Formats: sequence, C-alpha cells, structure tokens
Amino acid sequence: MVSVMRDYRHGQQPQQPAATIRKPPRHSKAAAAPAKVHTSIPWRLYGRALIWGIGISAIAWGGWMGWNWVREPQTMPINTLRITGISARIPLSVINAALRPYVAQGFLWMDPEQLRRRLDTLPWVANAEVRRVWPDRLDVTLQPYVPVARWLGSTGQMVDAQGKLFSVPPSQVPDNLPNLEGPADSSAQLIQQLTLFNQILAPLGATVVDLQEDRRGGWRCVLSNGVRLLLGSEDLLSAMKRWVAVAPQIKEYLVSGATMDLRYTNGFAVAMPTAATVSSQ
Repeated sequence: MVSVMRDYRHGQQPQQPAATIRKPPRHSKAAAAPAKVHTSIPWRLYGRALIWGIGISAIAWGGWMGWNWVREPQTMPINTLRITGISARIPLSVINAALRPYVAQGFLWMDPEQLRRRLDTLPWVANAEVRRVWPDRLDVTLQPYVPVARWLGSTGQMVDAQGKLFSVPPSQVPDNLPNLEGPADSSAQLIQQLTLFNQILAPLGATVVDLQEDRRGGWRCVLSNGVRLLLGSEDLLSAMKRWVAVAPQIKEYLVSGATMDLRYTNGFAVAMPTAATVSSQ
C-alpha cells in the first residue's frame, strides 16, 4: 500500500504486484496408487453348497438303490396261483408253461393284460381273465370253447355255438361233430340253420351230420341215417317241414345213400342208390 501511494505522488502508474505461482503439493508415490481392497472368502456359502450337493447325491443314490430293490421279483413274489377252467382239453401243464415267465416277474411288474393275451392264444381257450389280488395272489379264469361243428371238413378248425371259428390240434378234434361248409363269412348263419334243421328233424329221430351252402345260396344236407336232402335258396324251413310230415309214409326210401330233392313246391323227387328215380307227391 505504501509503494502504491508513492507511485501516485510521483505521477507514475502503480505497478501490479507480480502473481504468486504456487506449486502444487507433492504427493508420494504411495498415495498416487489406489488402495487395495481385501475381500474375504465366502466359506459359509461354499459349505452350504457342498452340503446341498452331498444331500442331493445321497437322495439320488438312495432312490436308485430303492428302485432296483423294488424291481427285484423277490421283493414281492407271486406266492399263490388260483386257476379256474382246467380241463382235459386245457391241461395244467400247458397253463403253467404260459404262466411261468410272467409269474417270474413278480407281483408288481407282471402285466395282467399281456398274460391275458397270451392265454387267449392257447388251444381251446375262448376267453381268459387275469387279476392280481394284494399282496401276492394271481387269479386266472379260463373259459373253454364248446365246439358245435367242424368247419369246411378241415382237420383242426371248428365252430362254436355263436358261429365263431377257432383252431385246435387235429388230434384233439372230436369225431362226432357235424361238418359245415359254406362261404368264409357264413359260419354263424350255418350254425343257425343247423339248429333249426335239427329241431324240425327231431320227430324222425334224425340229425344233420353235414350241411353245405353253395355260392348260389342253395343248401344240401346229409342226415344221420345217410339220406341226402337237396334244398333251394328259398323257403328252406317250409320245404323241410313238408318232407318231415310225409317221411313216415315213405320209410322204404329212407335208406343210406338215397337223395331227396325238396326243391319242388308240390312234392319231392327221390333218387335211390341203385340210380332208380321215383317221384312222390
């Protein structure tokens, strides 16, 4: 302040004081580097993860061991078999051979439906039922076929009362069955006609031993007394009834090998085994 006033008194411009340059403070190299942050290892989190991993592995291993234990047939074996429907045609030895591989699977893993289908393939078995009974029993019920006739004269194929075809070994076919012949899908119709014809023939004490239907719808049958009847495709039952009513009056013609043609509306023709033909009203 004094020098400035002096300058004004002498007529001089006051001089600006020189700027003071301050040097920045010196910092040490240690202060320039960022400070290191030390983090702690999460041992507790690692421990929990390890425990969870061991626990899950133990559960998985235990489940796998339990599954293998349950799958063993010895765990829950089938100790009791109850079989219904055994007969001379369906012997126990044949049934046991079919049951053995399924029973060996144990109570839990044996499939009743597969066993049922296997039993249905046995000869003479019309229907099979399989049921598991807790805790160790297997019930098997077999319904056998009841043959009514042989089909197409073949050795082994037969027809039941409902017209269903089935096959058995040729050595097991009964000898006293009538024979049916006709189109492939006509077995049920042939069984129905066989039943009706036998009912009409009952007063004569005769039955049908061979019944045939040709492709044109005509019918032929051979009776138990050896007489052969020829019928058309219409009014079969009426023609048969008319002949049965007259048959007692022509007993001399009812011999084995004789042929009666019933395709007439007002009578029938007779062909004797000697080839002599006689017409009768």
